[in-house]
Amino acid sequence: MKFSCRKEHLERALSSAERFVGKNITLPILGNVLMEADEHGLTITATNLEYAIEIRVPGDTRRPGKVSVPARVISSLVQTAREEKLELEVKQGNLSIASDSRQSRVNGMPADDFPLIPKIKKTAGFSADADVLSRALAHVMPAISSSDFKPELGGAFFQVRDTTLTLAASDTFRLAEEEIGVTKGPSSPVSCIVPQRTAQELGRILGDYKDETVDVSLGDNQILMRVGPVRITSRLIEGAFPEYRAIIPGQFDTSVFVSRDEFLSAVRSSSIFVSKLQEVALHFSHGILEVVSANPEVGEYRTKIKISFTGNDTAVSFNYRYLLDGVQALDEDEMFLGLSGSTSPALLRNKSRNTPTYVVMPIRLT
Repeated sequence: MKFSCRKEHLERALSSAERFVGKNITLPILGNVLMEADEHGLTITATNLEYAIEIRVPGDTRRPGKVSVPARVISSLVQTAREEKLELEVKQGNLSIASDSRQSRVNGMPADDFPLIPKIKKTAGFSADADVLSRALAHVMPAISSSDFKPELGGAFFQVRDTTLTLAASDTFRLAEEEIGVTKGPSSPVSCIVPQRTAQELGRILGDYKDETVDVSLGDNQILMRVGPVRITSRLIEGAFPEYRAIIPGQFDTSVFVSRDEFLSAVRSSSIFVSKLQEVALHFSHGILEVVSANPEVGEYRTKIKISFTGNDTAVSFNYRYLLDGVQALDEDEMFLGLSGSTSPALLRNKSRNTPTYVVMPIRLT
């Protein structure tokens, strides 16, 4: 293999690929990336056997070939390069990296030992705007469960009906849902659960290609996502995502409209004084919201915000982190907060749009 390219293109690809490598004592090659040059450019591949990434790097191929080298070593080496153009060449199974002032050699492993990336037999698919999908994923990702107790909650739920993609996630303490439009939707409704790590990395990658379209293919309990020069392949979580829509409240004893920025600032400030339960108390009365937190070892915090208020006076406590995640997912100047007492789930939404939807359970202090 002999290939030349710009440093910025290679560095960007290796940085993304490095996050997909695996740590396996019995299979050390999972800590490597596969670099394969052909007439179309250089393809960098990384996998941990659960998910994989393939990234095409533009450049000049003088001699086709492939090599497998440690991801961390090659990524760090390219980051420290000062020149804009790099020359890559495989010599006796090792990778030589040269520039005008530097010459390095990275010991390789047999490229044929690198795991094959499975090909997906497509049964359904859809396309979406990369920037829109990236933002939607960011809205629901915080609600994904980190517990292994219910594996079906350990990922982002994707459901496509006609031209609408619904994303949802829940850890039983809160629920996040977002809806976006898609193109080239499937002929019949399809759904799947994308593992948390895959969804997280997809969101990062999409953020680098905001002007592109992402094409998603489903089949054989796997998912393939293609955007720009990147292909991400992943296993899906088996099982059925809970029928969550019944827990989204539709009627409220107390309805509130409040400035999103003021509310966000108040909750952030109150978090400095929370106890081990991480609770912040909200008191709604006569057009005023009072945000309160207290910790005997730190002190106490109180602030008042003017609100548009209908319904009953009430007081309710929430985990401040869960509350912040919900508020940060909203993007309008004013937000809606619907409540039905101190023990029922609360609903957070934008003032004028029903998406995203965020439901959070209160903390029961007694």
